[in-house]
Amino acid sequence: MGRIGGQQAAELFKPGDTVEKRWVIQKVLGRGGFGAVYEVQDLETNRMEAMKIELQAQDFRSLKLEVVVLKELNARKARHICDIVGIGKQQSYCYIVMTLVGPSFQSMLQSLRSKFPDGNTRFGLRSAMHLGRCSLEALEDMHKYGYLHRDVKPQNYSIGREPEYRKVFILDFGMSRKYIKADGTQRRPRERANFRGTLFYASVSALLGEDQAPKDDVWSWFFMLLRISLGRVPWRDEVPPRDMPMARQARFYGIVKQKLINNPPLFLQDCPPEYAPILSHLKPLTYSDKPNYELCYLQMSALMKRNNYTEETALDWERGGEHHIATSKAPAHNMMPEQVKGLSAASPSTKNG
Repeated sequence: MGRIGGQQAAELFKPGDTVEKRWVIQKVLGRGGFGAVYEVQDLETNRMEAMKIELQAQDFRSLKLEVVVLKELNARKARHICDIVGIGKQQSYCYIVMTLVGPSFQSMLQSLRSKFPDGNTRFGLRSAMHLGRCSLEALEDMHKYGYLHRDVKPQNYSIGREPEYRKVFILDFGMSRKYIKADGTQRRPRERANFRGTLFYASVSALLGEDQAPKDDVWSWFFMLLRISLGRVPWRDEVPPRDMPMARQARFYGIVKQKLINNPPLFLQDCPPEYAPILSHLKPLTYSDKPNYELCYLQMSALMKRNNYTEETALDWERGGEHHIATSKAPAHNMMPEQVKGLSAASPSTKNG
């Protein structure tokens, strides 16, 4: 489905319309390649929720994959996953109703531009560690139940809506893949895998065409942690030519990142000392290795303790937080896939990728 499909899906309903005699349409949150997202009021609970819609003519590929992943993760009680409230199919469309979330990490960072003239928008360490821990917990549970996310970045995480500001949600499973077989064993790596993800945050292995595994999600998480806590990543100023083909851009970023990773003093410049053990742990991991999530949690806790932060310390976006006023202006996540122009691979179908 292209732009036309998203527009058609966004015009299916108008404010005040009721779907399935239960959900009252409030407004369109977003539209895109697969369809549209509406904010709806649930007449059974009076709660505001998000309804994703995909037109029937499009074979439901994006939404079908999201439903499959969310249903299993919900059934397994995975942490930081949106609840599924309803699923349905009509003659012209299908839909899923799920938790309505607050702003993404990315939109909150963007709301801080006036606070950081150097452009390195970032959260305070207390807030960054909260987001870092919760976002890694989400990945740990996905991996535990057999799924890879494959597009970890600030755009694909959000916080909860007021008053649930401490909640964190992982979003957009359009790149996800089941890496564990029915018998509980890990799939054998393919000799060559099409790139899935976002070049800026993807692991070296993914960028160089290797099959992804849990360690690749954790690499992307670590890169995201650098971004939200330092305001930048070491390759921020490394930009390939605009006309460079996607495959060559991927290789460009893969080589740049590998050189930096192989030079820890440069890679870790301005980083808290607690980040060094995380880098040392990730560097030797292979396809079949399980990441040591606990090591990452312990390093983040150590950083908190060294800076005398406690769980009671206000987060940046909470009342009393350093950036409450600025971040309160960040728009809620529209629940659509957020892509960095020119840097995100197309979503795979449910059958391959």
